[in-house]
Amino acid sequence: MKIGELAADSGISAQAVRFYERAGLLPQPERTDSGYRVYSAADAKRLRFIRKAKQLGFSLEEIHQILRLHDAGHAPCSEVIAIAQRHLRQVEREIERLQRFRDGLERSVRKWKRRPLRHVAGSAICELIDEAVTDAPLAAGNGRRRA
Repeated sequence: MKIGELAADSGISAQAVRFYERAGLLPQPERTDSGYRVYSAADAKRLRFIRKAKQLGFSLEEIHQILRLHDAGHAPCSEVIAIAQRHLRQVEREIERLQRFRDGLERSVRKWKRRPLRHVAGSAICELIDEAVTDAPLAAGNGRRRA
């Protein structure tokens, strides 16, 4: 099949197919005399695997590692489990961080709602935020403060 058919069958774009070839996740395809790439059903299966692994949060390097094991004749399922367990721990830490952030934000909102609003000096943007305690984890990102 040609690249457009492969892309449609795999649920990804033709551009992504080319990217995965360059990244070494998909073998270089055979070419017709006129230069068109020709793919097999095995290539489509491999691309569907890559797409699903990405949806599960696996990085391209992790996917490459799994595919190398497979290509060497090894069953990579134990490696998949180990990677997924690492991801699960990361997700659980992120959920905990977000829960702490949510709790801190909820406390601030409750406190702000009890306080009467008053006219503030022109130099203040919003006294609620100016006076807020900011030791709570950040709402988004990986915990690093942005400038």
